[in-house]
Amino acid sequence: MDRLLILPIAVALLAAAASGAAAEPSRYELELGADISFIDASGYETWTDGGPGKLRFDDDNDGFVLSRAFADYKLRMLDTVDARLVAQFFDNGVGSTVDFTEAYLEWRPMTATANRYRVKLGAFYPHMSLENSGPAWSSPYTISSSVLNTWIAEEIRIFGAEVSVSRRPQFLGGAHTFSLQASAFYNNDPAGGLLAWKGWSAHDLQSRFGDKLPLPPLPQIQPGMWFQRQAPFIEPYMEIDDVAGYYASGEWRYGSRLLLRLMHYDNRGDTTGFADGQYAWRTVFDHIGLQVTLPGDIGLIAQWMDGYTLMGPVINGRNVVDAGYYSEFLLLTKAFADHRLSLRYDRFEVSDHDGVPLDDNSEYGDAWTVAYQYEASRFVTLAIEWLQIESYREAWEYFGLEEVETESQFQMSLRLRFGSGP
Repeated sequence: MDRLLILPIAVALLAAAASGAAAEPSRYELELGADISFIDASGYETWTDGGPGKLRFDDDNDGFVLSRAFADYKLRMLDTVDARLVAQFFDNGVGSTVDFTEAYLEWRPMTATANRYRVKLGAFYPHMSLENSGPAWSSPYTISSSVLNTWIAEEIRIFGAEVSVSRRPQFLGGAHTFSLQASAFYNNDPAGGLLAWKGWSAHDLQSRFGDKLPLPPLPQIQPGMWFQRQAPFIEPYMEIDDVAGYYASGEWRYGSRLLLRLMHYDNRGDTTGFADGQYAWRTVFDHIGLQVTLPGDIGLIAQWMDGYTLMGPVINGRNVVDAGYYSEFLLLTKAFADHRLSLRYDRFEVSDHDGVPLDDNSEYGDAWTVAYQYEASRFVTLAIEWLQIESYREAWEYFGLEEVETESQFQMSLRLRFGSGP
């Protein structure tokens, strides 16, 4: 993967550290985290080991684990320029033990108007998720992300620039804020391949810049088959066709009680592109997100996504791989002093529109998640989560498995957090 976009951020951070700026507590924030977990999982072999399962763990690798560790570093380089680096640790055999998930510069220029501007340059998540609002893109509500945001964490990252403008109209009383974002990016051409060939999942794993995400031993990628050039994994952060993708989004915020987000994403992948064992996919989706505070201070988060992903030449009016996809979830959460209880329901689907033999990517299912957290101190939180995902996927018959499977996971985590800075 081309990491030229990351280089200027790393250089800037090193320069700031050498000058002593990073030694001033008022100019930086560093948050370190580690999740020490006990996990009891059941279902098919996990996808991280090349199996067909939907979960991160199975009964061969559960028990006591260090499930996640991260470092989230923010540096105020100038009064209007910030830098951020996020590194994550896990050992799932998908890449290096430690690598970056985000690295970018952010400029917020001073203006003489009521408009507020922001420019981001580097590698970052799109302006999308409403549940992953914690340090290192973690969720303050659950351990595992929704099915929708799990896929974003697996395959979608922005390697480029985002420009944002926001305004709080005074004639509306000052409680409403409207903002628009537009982004151009490279290095996301294989995105969509994992979703089509593996399907949806539910977990807390975030792919790092250099990760190779395993595929099941699919018939269509074996020697002599349609896609034999495909490596047995997806590298989502590659540039194959030298064509920039884009996304555009808008947001309406009413105080702290309502937030609405709309987004359109298109990586503009050339469906005939191929390089280093990876095909380029044309992946497009629309997204709507809503966050509301209900009576009784109950929080509601809902996100919806609908899109398609294409790969290969057009034969008989359709690409060789043509899959529509859909996902939505509803999350309810309530805090009681130091306690928080959350409930989430997910639905998801992949619809296969092509007719390639031994390449049926159709799937549908749903998932339930119940989570409890107790914040013992600012440094220690006890988190407990039960997750069950039921799926129907016809391709499982290729492996001699039942086409319908219910997988479940119980996870209890001691979440340690250490922070410094303002």
